[in-house]
Amino acid sequence: MRVIGAIVLALIANAAGGETITSARFVGPTQHYAHGILGDTIEYSGMMVDLSVSGPFLIGFAYNTRVFEDLAPRLWDVTGDGTPEVVVIETDPPQGAQLSIYGLRDGTLSKIASTPHIGQTHRWLAPIGAGDLDGDGHIEIAYIDRPHLARTLRIWRYQDGKLTEIASQPGLTNHKIGWDHIPGGIRNCGLAPKIITANADWSRIIASTFDGTSIHTRDIGPYTGPKHLNLATQCR
Repeated sequence: MRVIGAIVLALIANAAGGETITSARFVGPTQHYAHGILGDTIEYSGMMVDLSVSGPFLIGFAYNTRVFEDLAPRLWDVTGDGTPEVVVIETDPPQGAQLSIYGLRDGTLSKIASTPHIGQTHRWLAPIGAGDLDGDGHIEIAYIDRPHLARTLRIWRYQDGKLTEIASQPGLTNHKIGWDHIPGGIRNCGLAPKIITANADWSRIIASTFDGTSIHTRDIGPYTGPKHLNLATQCR
């Protein structure tokens, strides 16, 4: 176990060639950051990442500092190389949430990119999904910034080893305070991928597309419950 910047504790793997991430899970439940946005006051101080060659490695935070304010790690291919990275919501208590990506670089497991923190305590974001939304060969990540307050869709592109915000659209959301799930997602049925969310007052289901420059929204029906957001992500 080594200390990085006096905040993050991590076991870093100097992995053999062909190493890939196979799974990840949160560990170390903690209650020192009592936001409770996901229905309880338990967040996580660590994440165990399983590697195909080296086995499990722990990424953790020093006591009373950051937390994973999230439901479960997401294995998404963000770099476009066909193998997954780990995408999580990571919160610094004074600064609020950020979206972080952990992956392998030169056989070493580390945090490879992140968005800025929102900038205020008890402020959160809700991930939607990742994919090449505009067909340019780069992966974009979509999330809702402060789904209970700002209700803004933000799209970030991973390119040249960093995340850059490339578009935003207000008036959309995907989470209610206390929910232990995040409904909706990205529907990819062979045409342009569609980002499925609700509108700001939870009356309609909205499908958003990104053309490389702008976000375009379309009302696809009434919202009557979170299961209908999930159904709207299916190809039918």
